Amino acid sequence: MSLTIDNREKQFPSDLDFLLHFQNVLLRAVEGARDEEIDREYSEMRAALLADPRYEETIPQFVHRHRDLGSLWPTLKSFSPQWEPRRVEVRRQFEPAIAEADRIDPFGVSPQQVWAGDLPFDSTAWTGATKPGARLAAVKTLLPVARAAVERLIESLGAPGHNGGPALDGTIEAIDALRSLHTLLGEIIQAADEGKLNQAYNDGMVLEACRYAKRAAKKLRDDPMPYAMSALLLSVLSACGFPGVGGFLGGVAANIKRKE
Repeated sequence: MSLTIDNREKQFPSDLDFLLHFQNVLLRAVEGARDEEIDREYSEMRAALLADPRYEETIPQFVHRHRDLGSLWPTLKSFSPQWEPRRVEVRRQFEPAIAEADRIDPFGVSPQQVWAGDLPFDSTAWTGATKPGARLAAVKTLLPVARAAVERLIESLGAPGHNGGPALDGTIEAIDALRSLHTLLGEIIQAADEGKLNQAYNDGMVLEACRYAKRAAKKLRDDPMPYAMSALLLSVLSACGFPGVGGFLGGVAANIKRKE
């Protein structure tokens, strides 16, 4: 079945999930991934995205221009002869669309609530360390611990009957988000060690890690202990100055309270 704007909602719980997945398809492509499956996935996701007028102004022009990965490859190569700068450029060009999706659905609230300004929290309530020195110290001290916690959480969620019963809906999606978060945290730690932390922030790597943490927490809301661990990870990320996490933590606290 082809991916359309209607059945997209069945496969992806939110626009943010959809766009992050589409971006990941392209991040694999810039590293040279080529097969029939990834090309079909790109073409179908591209068509579904172009059919959504909300993102018409924010979709990267290279997505508009190229129907398949074969025709897109020369453009991706033109970004840089090396794959890492290509990844940076893909993230940079996708940021406006992903930011719009993040604005529409910061914690599972409806678009109508967002447009009306009827949110239960301030999405800029807490940004943590903001000065370069404080950011560097927080990243070097806290992110290795957070990355180890993510690794342990992935192992726990992947173990049979981790919650004493059958796997809950969303666990597989949470593990996928946590794996992406684990990779990004490693890249941010490396950037800090190489004196390139500001570049990691400017390239959107830090903001993307925050979004994966939020995505994992949303998937685990019905699984109390992993959900609480996800909230703890978000607190650590906030302390490192990840933007926009404070409001999400407010939503986490409200959700935990409702379940008591």
